[in-house]
Amino acid sequence: MFAVRQLAAGLAVAALSMPMLAHADAAQDAAAKELAQTIGLNNMPTDLAQRTTASAGPLLQEYFVKNKINLSPEQQKKAQDGFKTYAEGVHKSAVDYFNSAAVKKQFEDEVAKSYSAKFSADELKQIAAFYKTPAGQKMIKEQPGVIDNIAKNMLASAEKTLLPKMRTAAEKYGKSVSAK
Repeated sequence: MFAVRQLAAGLAVAALSMPMLAHADAAQDAAAKELAQTIGLNNMPTDLAQRTTASAGPLLQEYFVKNKINLSPEQQKKAQDGFKTYAEGVHKSAVDYFNSAAVKKQFEDEVAKSYSAKFSADELKQIAAFYKTPAGQKMIKEQPGVIDNIAKNMLASAEKTLLPKMRTAAEKYGKSVSAK
């Protein structure tokens, strides 16, 4: 009897706390969405459409290779002349996809889920508050340039040391593959 009362009490506490848990999730979701809006993350679908469009050429090439299609010089010219129209069609498909209501909802849900998994609602509010300050706005504006500069300098350094090693590895592998 005592165990049944404990179980019932535990279930009652769990049932009563569900609205609070739901509220915490809703608060986190709202804070995550506010942060995404503040940092411009809502522009990400446009970027994803652009990145998707970049695959138009490789996908066309893959089609030709997979189907063992060798284009004649006339066909190559025709393909080059029509490529812009083809790429624009791929881009329109990507934009339409990423701007669809279902994908926008999926994006919002993913943003909320991803940020809520790492930050509490209070932390998300604090982060959003920072990004709304002049320093936060400057951070948003300057961050891509800072990251690009770091990457550029690191790649320039790697080019001196790593690139010769990569060339040597390519030469060694190339010789092993082409050896008779």
